[in-house]
Amino acid sequence: MSWKVFKKEILELSTSQKFFIVCAMICGFCIMGDYGIVRPVSHSVFLSTYGSHFFPYVWIAIVPFNFLIIELYNRFLPKIGIQRMFYSILGCIVGINVLAALFLSKIPAFPFFFYIWKEIYVMLLFQQLWSLIHSTIRMGQAKFLYGLFFGFGGIGAICGSKFTDYCAVKIGSLNLLLGSLPLLCLLAFAFYFLLKFSQVENKAAGETQITNFAKGVKAIRNSKYLLFILAIVVTMQVVTTLVYYQFNTALESSIANQDLRTEYCGRIFGYANIASFAIQLFGAFLLVHFLGLRRSHLTIPIFLLFNAVGSLFFPSFAMITAAFVTIKAFDFSLFGVLKEMLYIPLKQEEKFQAKAIIDVFAYRSSKAVASCLILALQIVGFSEMLPTLSWITFLLLSGWVFLVYRMFQLKAPDASEEASLSLENKEPQLEVENPLEK
Repeated sequence: MSWKVFKKEILELSTSQKFFIVCAMICGFCIMGDYGIVRPVSHSVFLSTYGSHFFPYVWIAIVPFNFLIIELYNRFLPKIGIQRMFYSILGCIVGINVLAALFLSKIPAFPFFFYIWKEIYVMLLFQQLWSLIHSTIRMGQAKFLYGLFFGFGGIGAICGSKFTDYCAVKIGSLNLLLGSLPLLCLLAFAFYFLLKFSQVENKAAGETQITNFAKGVKAIRNSKYLLFILAIVVTMQVVTTLVYYQFNTALESSIANQDLRTEYCGRIFGYANIASFAIQLFGAFLLVHFLGLRRSHLTIPIFLLFNAVGSLFFPSFAMITAAFVTIKAFDFSLFGVLKEMLYIPLKQEEKFQAKAIIDVFAYRSSKAVASCLILALQIVGFSEMLPTLSWITFLLLSGWVFLVYRMFQLKAPDASEEASLSLENKEPQLEVENPLEK
């Protein structure tokens, strides 16, 4: 039945819609392919320059830099339009990548800046890509297509990682950054046609209500629906960071040899990527199709709660590793797909600018929240650090379940025709409050 419905949906697409879908897949592939190259280079150079103990500090430093980038984004987007904004960001990425290839190991402060920059720019690119997708894809099509979009991004990440794996020693880590340039060029080409075949106007000045960071925050504050999305995103990222810290702590104490540790990390990240890719292509669609959007959203924190309980009562290295693999596999697959579906009923300015504050600023700044929590526990001197973090994770996940339950009790907006379409199977429709009524 699922395959027949999927085939019917694809056949009913117009030629322009099919071109849009192909271009969106190419964009997702290129963004994650670039990130698959840049991330390990940045991580490796940062470790060599500052050491692992410095990570909480760079996570905290992301916050003010993140604020500056989002403020500039929201100020200039209504003035120069979507297309110019995207290509301006892309030009900055190309320029900084080239400079990093030449000077990353020669300027002491550059690795610190580059680590922050790569964390933010990938989210900015995805922010604009998904805003176009939300404005073009209908809710009824989303459950078929969103997993595919994420799946092609997963393929890009795997290809980028493999390129890094095979070529790092042969051509040098910094030279790998030049290998991302062809992907960025293809991204520029694909985005041009993506915008052309989308249903979004390239708005100019005066046509949008959100022109700076403060107005974006106000739009979120005035919408219970956006506040729930914000709370869910922050909760997921704080939990992910805490589990990541637990994994690294357990790894450091369990495997002393550096080469064996590297081998183990490679294997674990490989498992996470494979699981994420499988969920992106098949799991998200099947879960939404059979359980509906609301129950699918509840599935994530409930499943992760079992991991938290396992880490509490069986705090072994294997259990902590399993919890880490699970949450990493869910983060950019099932969680990403379901989260993006929540933005479909919103107004265009909310999809582009209010969403940027949530999915770029709040998403990355959540690491700073987790870092402050970890540093506070270190200062206090907790002897049982890992069990304490497991209890905190358990409480956060329990709160997440409550957030999802409350979010799906809100009223549907008039902002989009798609709000009348439900992904539930004989269940109450997802209802969303209209922020513009206030």
